[in-house]
Amino acid sequence: MTSVLEITPRPAGTDGAADGPRGHRREAERIGARPARGSALVALIPAALALVLCLRGLGTRSMWNNEYATWHAVTLSLPDFEALLRRTDLVHVVYYLFMRGWIALLGDSPFALRLPSTIAMALCAAFVALIGRRLISTPVGLFAGLLFALVPAVSRYGQESRSYALVTMAGAFATLMLLRALDKPSNARLVLYGFGVALMGLIHFVSLTLLAAHFVLWLMTTRTDERRRWRVAGGVGFGLLGVIWLPALASHQAASISWIKADAAAVKSFPSDMFLSGPVAIGLGVMALLGVLYLLFSQTARNRPAAAMLATWAILPPVFCYVTFEFLHLFLPRYVLVVIPAWALLAATGAYLSGRLVWRFLGPLTAIVVVAAVAWVAQPAQAMVRESPVRGQPDYRAAIMTIHQRYAPGDGVVYNDVFGVLSDLAREALDYEMRDQVKPRDVFLDKTAAQRASFSASECADPKPCLKNEPRLWLIYSGWAPDPFSSMPPARAALLKLNYTTGQALNFTGVKLVLLTRRPAATL
Repeated sequence: MTSVLEITPRPAGTDGAADGPRGHRREAERIGARPARGSALVALIPAALALVLCLRGLGTRSMWNNEYATWHAVTLSLPDFEALLRRTDLVHVVYYLFMRGWIALLGDSPFALRLPSTIAMALCAAFVALIGRRLISTPVGLFAGLLFALVPAVSRYGQESRSYALVTMAGAFATLMLLRALDKPSNARLVLYGFGVALMGLIHFVSLTLLAAHFVLWLMTTRTDERRRWRVAGGVGFGLLGVIWLPALASHQAASISWIKADAAAVKSFPSDMFLSGPVAIGLGVMALLGVLYLLFSQTARNRPAAAMLATWAILPPVFCYVTFEFLHLFLPRYVLVVIPAWALLAATGAYLSGRLVWRFLGPLTAIVVVAAVAWVAQPAQAMVRESPVRGQPDYRAAIMTIHQRYAPGDGVVYNDVFGVLSDLAREALDYEMRDQVKPRDVFLDKTAAQRASFSASECADPKPCLKNEPRLWLIYSGWAPDPFSSMPPARAALLKLNYTTGQALNFTGVKLVLLTRRPAATL
């Protein structure tokens, strides 16, 4: 087998700390080369842990605004869906198309809507383990997969009907396919690598920043083999051809993410928001630093490309989003979840090799201790990510279920949705939560979100003709002021107060429900 790397020779009898047990002391001649035996077990254990953690409470947490938006988009008629994408959210077209097919087969319950994300995170844990096995060693791969599965953000976005879990999985898959292609650039492996690149870009094009890490590894590991270098380059070119059109077409829709901030507070909280746990972020960060230092200063030449690639993977996507914020507005922790596998891989390397530097058999013990410590400190965050509703979000489901239970024929519904000025959250929530029941009439609705090719409906400019003879109206109010008519257009508020008496407000998390009853002598 022709060597791709100039492997630094070691004195007889020495043992590279990254090479694993004595039976695996001889390192592979090429980056990514590793015997297939044992791969299934190394992959299955982390995948099973991630699956169990993501399945726990999968269908019980109430939906929140992003998930309601997914349901709205994927249940539109095809003409309305096409019109929506022309106006907004084109970057999610592949995910939405996949979900349209998914719910056609499995339905649109919260469990069914979230299950693809759960499966994606489980697969990602498996891919992380296999990447670590090929890049560093089998034990490091196993512990990296376990650390990845324990990150609270993995559970959080493995339980959400959005594309973040799938793009994280796609990034890990593309990286694994790159390692396989670098080992043996057969046509099949190159096509799979190109497919992985296209997949991660089509699901969320921010993930293409991961290609910088791929470039570093490709450049450092193919310097002595020009033929291999350009064959692998052809694989990434093939993948980019399938995705480059999407950011170009979607560039005019940047207004939909203009609310994102990159101020000092956002930068300071970014690591803890990305991992969804400050202690987990600190712990993995310290171990990752140790991992980078070992790989850079080890006597094994193949470890340096691994260190450079993993460090670039872990750091560059968030830095890119921050540096380009003024133009792209992408500095949001959940947009760069694709870096979490790199942090897990570096942390596992640091944990395992810290022990081996003391005594060769101590590596597994130190890694087990670190995994157990991460599981322990992550417990509060794991409980937090399963809170219902999502922390900081209104509990529309509880309010709407009350309407369902107390509904009477002729009832109407009106909104004072302060939180949903742009996305009409309460309206989307009612449409989803009562999708199989008779709903109260939407009194002030002018055009539906579908008619407007949007996620937001429009309401009557003149409220008087829109109000009929409803004996009762349910007012859904998502503001904090004690007056449920606060922030409502003055003409509408005056009309409702004139014709209806206001009942006692029912308080739910972040939302109030008020029953308005028509006055006996009220006339329009």
